[in-house]
Amino acid sequence: MEIAVRYINQRNMTMKFNDPQHALGWAYETCSRPIVKISSVNAMRGTDGAGEGANGELTAYDRHAQAALILGLCERILPALHMAYVSVQFGREASGFDLLARHLNANFGTGMHSRRGTEQIIRTYCGEKSGLRELRKSMACGMLKAASLRNRGYDALDMIHNQAMDILQKEMGSRDLLRSPMVGEIA
Repeated sequence: MEIAVRYINQRNMTMKFNDPQHALGWAYETCSRPIVKISSVNAMRGTDGAGEGANGELTAYDRHAQAALILGLCERILPALHMAYVSVQFGREASGFDLLARHLNANFGTGMHSRRGTEQIIRTYCGEKSGLRELRKSMACGMLKAASLRNRGYDALDMIHNQAMDILQKEMGSRDLLRSPMVGEIA
């Protein structure tokens, strides 16, 4: 864990994050890990069980609870399209592909659009390595058309990203989950 990126609020025992992207990445990563590692069971016997780990840090249970609270907050306040984006971008979950693909195909206008090609645009946007030639083949079009569709898809996904992060910035800020700008960066 990076001390410079997050710190623990000792009064509320919650973690603070620089921005919503960091909070979402941490929440999905935390939820994907098991709460207790078998190799650390013996180390847990030495704690007093007061709900805090060593040096006042959150326990694995506390971290999982906060991650679940962050994801629950997202599900409550974000519209379905934005939540689909968050689950695909940060959670790497396939559940959001259908809604995002339909949204992108609607932005592409009339004509037949390959669902596989649209999903490939989404995956590439989310960091998967894929070339324009592969997209051209899956979309059954020329290079210029494939580049145009990719760029239009990226623009639509950028807009969804910015809207979702604005909503989360306001909501997480009001719930004291984000670091205040007054806290100086630790080098």
